[in-house]
Amino acid sequence: MAFSYVTESGPVNVALFQVTHGLYILTTKSGEKVNGQCLDALMQVTNAPPRIAIGVGNKSLTHDMIRESWRFCVSVLDRDNPTCSDVVKRFGFQSGRDVDKFAGFEHEVNEQGIPFLPDAVAVFDCTVMPEKTVDLGTHSLFVASVDRAGTRGEGEPLTYNEYRKTLRKERSS
Repeated sequence: MAFSYVTESGPVNVALFQVTHGLYILTTKSGEKVNGQCLDALMQVTNAPPRIAIGVGNKSLTHDMIRESWRFCVSVLDRDNPTCSDVVKRFGFQSGRDVDKFAGFEHEVNEQGIPFLPDAVAVFDCTVMPEKTVDLGTHSLFVASVDRAGTRGEGEPLTYNEYRKTLRKERSS
């Protein structure tokens, strides 16, 4: 079977949805303000020393706060958690410029006061390496050292593709 190659953004996005990756909650703190957002652009870039890279839209409040503090936390969503869709809606479908996403939401904070999800499969506390930050136009690529990480010992990470399937089912119901 031959592939038909395209350059238009719609069909290219369809192809990009075939790239498998997780769905995470990215959180940060700057001054006394905390915020978070959904993140699907994360990858491990080295294991010794442990480093990850994240791509964050540069119009988001979370992006601005990471640029101020150079710190963030990532919570890996558990695919079997029945509240995943609600968590994604809270952190992905509203702006921290308009609402406090953590108001009335169960969370814990790390040593730096950055929130994380206590029911996450894994959590990463990270420090950005500013000299490794790359401006990609619409997004910034932040390379960060993983200062601490932990797992619950149970659960399976939610992939972005699994979430999209769930979302389609919810919309068709």
